[in-house]
Amino acid sequence: MGRFFGRLMKRAKRLGDKVDQYQEAITFAEAGQPSQAQELVRRDEVEEKALRLLVVGRESTFSREVVDYALEMAQRLSYHILALNTAPLSCETFKIFSSSRKKICQDFQSLSEENVKAFREEAEKFGIPFTHVIKFSEREEALEEVREEFDGIEFVVSDMEEERAVDRVEDRERARKRICVYSMV
Repeated sequence: MGRFFGRLMKRAKRLGDKVDQYQEAITFAEAGQPSQAQELVRRDEVEEKALRLLVVGRESTFSREVVDYALEMAQRLSYHILALNTAPLSCETFKIFSSSRKKICQDFQSLSEENVKAFREEAEKFGIPFTHVIKFSEREEALEEVREEFDGIEFVVSDMEEERAVDRVEDRERARKRICVYSMV
């Protein structure tokens, strides 16, 4: 709970700083120095970065539970959604069948783009900015690549890794979907 209030206080401070900066720009504009005012506003636009919620799909799909959770969280916290599909289709995987790799990657990309349409449409319905990325690497590698490419990723939402069915039966548990949410800070 302390992290939530800390983040809330940080956002309140940023809002106060932004108001001060706009007041300064207004003062310059009223004093007949519009170029100074424009410079302040331009600098603010460059400094402001979008906070992102990274949503990791299971290969080319996103489960209904993950989509619903991500949309609610992004809407509540004013995050942009960065949807990631990943498949381990690296060069090492296809050394023997190198001619097939290109076709398989194209098929995976087409399938991923088709499967993300409903997620994108729902995000747009709520006014949530949405970006879709496809990586052809192991999940952990893809997460690292995306973290390096995009600034402002605060949280990751994904399905839990599949448990072995044998373990569930032994524990007398029913199969159920679990959602993981963790911080990228």
